[in-house]
Amino acid sequence: MSNVLAIDIGGTHFRVGVFDPEGCPLKVEEGDTDSAAGRDWMLTQLTTRCRTLIGASATPIQACGLSFGGPVDYRQQRVTSVHAAGWQGFELGKWVEQNLGLRSHLDNDANAGALGEHHSGAGRGAKSLVYLTISTGLGGGVIVDGKLLHGHDCLAGEIGHIPISDSGLLCSCGGRGCLESFCSGRAIETRVREWAARRPERVERMIQLSGGPEITAKAVFAAAAEGDAAATHMVRETTRWLARGLLIIVRLLNPEVLVLGGGVAQSGKILLDNLRYFLEELASPTIVSSTRIVTAALGNLSPLYGAAQLGLHLA
Repeated sequence: MSNVLAIDIGGTHFRVGVFDPEGCPLKVEEGDTDSAAGRDWMLTQLTTRCRTLIGASATPIQACGLSFGGPVDYRQQRVTSVHAAGWQGFELGKWVEQNLGLRSHLDNDANAGALGEHHSGAGRGAKSLVYLTISTGLGGGVIVDGKLLHGHDCLAGEIGHIPISDSGLLCSCGGRGCLESFCSGRAIETRVREWAARRPERVERMIQLSGGPEITAKAVFAAAAEGDAAATHMVRETTRWLARGLLIIVRLLNPEVLVLGGGVAQSGKILLDNLRYFLEELASPTIVSSTRIVTAALGNLSPLYGAAQLGLHLA
C-alpha cells in the first residue's frame, strides 16, 4: 500500500499531512484559516502545501482523504455548508482529483474525527462510538459496529443542531435553540462579550488569559480552572446545556464510548468534572448507562487522522 494525503479544513485552522499505510502521520502542516478571504484563498493554500508534501514523499501518494468543517453531501462528495461563504455546492473531491491528480474521499470533520479516534485514539477497540467536536461550532460523528453512520440524508450525527430550547441565539444552521448555540466556542464567546459589556470588571482575568480585548472560550475555561467566579458561572452554564445534549445521545444510541474533541474539549478536567456533576444531577435512577465519556486522545488532529482513514480506504 502507498502513503496517503490527508486534508482537514476547519473554521479556525486547516491542516494537511502525509500518512503511512498504517494511518500514522509522517508529516503534518497547519495554518490559520482566513474565513474572510474565502474559498479561493483556502484552495490556493492547499494547492501549495499539498504539492510540496506530495513531492517530498518517499513513497508515491495515490489517494487523499478530506475533512471539511461543515455539512457535506457524502453521496455526492460535495460541500453543502450553509455557514462557510463560497463553499456551498462545491465539489471538493473533484477539485482534488483535477488539481492534485489524486482519487479522493470527502466527509465532514465530525465524521472524520470519529474515524480518527476509533482507529487511532480514545475509541480504539470500541464497537460503538459517538464523537463530539466542540470548537467554533459543534458537530458529531456516530460509529455503529465499526462503521460510520451517515443516515438517509447524510444528516446522522448533526448533534449540534438538536433543538434543546425554545429560546437562544440564531444558530449557524438558521434555526434557534440548537445545542450549538449554547455550547460551542462561538456561543461561549458571544455570551461572555455580552457580559463584558455589562460588567467589564468581572472579566478582567479572562481578558488577561486571552492576551487581548477579545475573550476566547479557552480563556474562559482557564480562568474557571483558577477559580474565577464569573468564568466558573459561564462554564457551569455551558456544561449544564452540554450535559442535556449528552444524555440525549446516550439514551438514543447508548454508545460504548463518547469522545469529546475540538478546542473547547481540550480544557480537560474542568470540563469533565462539571459535565459529570450535571450528568449526575439530570440522570434518572432507573435508566443506568455504562457509556464512558472521555476527551479525544488525538486532540485537534482527530479529523486529520480520520481523513487519512478515508484516503486509505481508497488506496
